[in-house]
Amino acid sequence: MRTNFIGPVLLARDFAAAAGDRDAAIVFISTMQATTVFSGSTTYAAAKAALTHTARILAKQWKIRVNVVAPGVNNAGMAEQSVQSGKYDSFIEKKVIPRFGRPEDVARAILFFLEPDNYITGQVLTVDGGLSLKM
Repeated sequence: MRTNFIGPVLLARDFAAAAGDRDAAIVFISTMQATTVFSGSTTYAAAKAALTHTARILAKQWKIRVNVVAPGVNNAGMAEQSVQSGKYDSFIEKKVIPRFGRPEDVARAILFFLEPDNYITGQVLTVDGGLSLKM
């Protein structure tokens, strides 16, 4: 909870206070597991689900844009070792997803939300190649 929920929310609170009335944006990184049942992910998914919901609350109460990017199985970060071990190969073999996500897939989504004068707030963009649609 400290790493995946409390830390990001406290950082965001301080950023929002410093931003004041300027055009600013926060993008939280969650996971597709926050909205899709993924066996064995209770602890991680619960903290990220709390972060996702909190982002929507903060978007409503703060003067800055707050959005969420929710990656799926990516060949980067904490999932990289699992991908390399073959843990998720069945998703590719069964054509559940066309490929594993890459860091640039997530980066594009973050940049989209950070565009100056963006009109979007309180939204979750799932970047998982459609995995959450097939779980």
